Parts: sequence; C-alpha cells; structure tokens
Amino acid sequence: MFGRQAANERAGFRPHHADQGAGTQPPPMPDHEPIIAGPPAADMGPTRSESVIGRDLKILGGGLRLISEGNLIVDGVVEGDVLGAHVSIGRHGQVNGLVHGETVSIEGQVRGMVRAVDVTLKNGADVEADVHHNTLSLEMGANFEGRSRRYAERDDLLPDLARAASEAPQEAPAMHTGVMPLTMRG
Repeated sequence: MFGRQAANERAGFRPHHADQGAGTQPPPMPDHEPIIAGPPAADMGPTRSESVIGRDLKILGGGLRLISEGNLIVDGVVEGDVLGAHVSIGRHGQVNGLVHGETVSIEGQVRGMVRAVDVTLKNGADVEADVHHNTLSLEMGANFEGRSRRYAERDDLLPDLARAASEAPQEAPAMHTGVMPLTMRG
C-alpha cells in the first residue's frame, strides 16, 4: 500500500526489468549531465604511480640505474643511480650514486650527487654529495657535506626520464661527483 512500488506506480515510473518481454523501451535519459557526488573535477586528475624500495631490499650493481616516472620512495639500500619525477629517500634509505628528480627529499643517507629543482634535507639526513638545485632546504638536524650549486633555470635540473631509460648505463666510479648529469650530456 505505502511501499516503494506503489509510490513509483503513482508517479508513472516502472523499473526497466518490469518492461522486459513487454516490448517497450526504457524511458529516455534526461538531457542534463548526471550529478555525481565526490571530489571536484579538478582533484580527479591522473595520479602518479608510486614505487617503493623497502627496508628489507638491497639493490647492488655497477652502473645500475633505477628509473620511475612517478614517485620513488627508497627506504632500502641502492648502489647506483636513482631517478624519478619525485624521489624520497626515507629514514632507513641509503643511496650511493646519483639521486635525480624534479623534487628530492632526503631523510636517510646519500653519497654521490643530488640533482633536483627542489631539494629538502630533513632532520636525520646524512648527505655527502654535490647538490645541484633551484631551491635547497635544510632542516635542523640534517648533516650536509659537499658543494651546493644553485641553478637559476628550473628546466636545467629536470630529469629526462625517457632518455635516461633508453641510454645504456655507464660504469662509473664509486663516487659520482665527477659524472656529468643526464640533463647536461650532449
């Protein structure tokens, strides 16, 4: 009597399954866009992938190069170069080589070279490297030994990940301080 079906019939609505076999078409869709609850459309853009080198992982090898087009989080040990759009070296992370990204955040240990538009050395960071940057932030408790070079042009620091992925890695000395970064090779 007062159920959903009775109210729908009074309003002239019939569910689609009720018409099956009756030979009639479902009612036409409204001319306006449907309203969907959720975050604004601006927040629904593509999300970057995230790759993680966990605490229990050690990646060792001469001339090794890890490349991620998204966010790369290193909390394990990497003997080689680490490149990504956004690179984060966690508290337990250790990298001996080049760390290159649009942004690089270091809380662990890096020996070699750091190259990024924005570099942040967090509390607990232990960095012995040449740091090439547009902006460099050092938190209280970060250790930094090496040279700092500021670039005025952000584009000079952006990694060319597609090119890096297609190039054969070069055998490099243990310390990468004399190795020319990928964005500066001819």
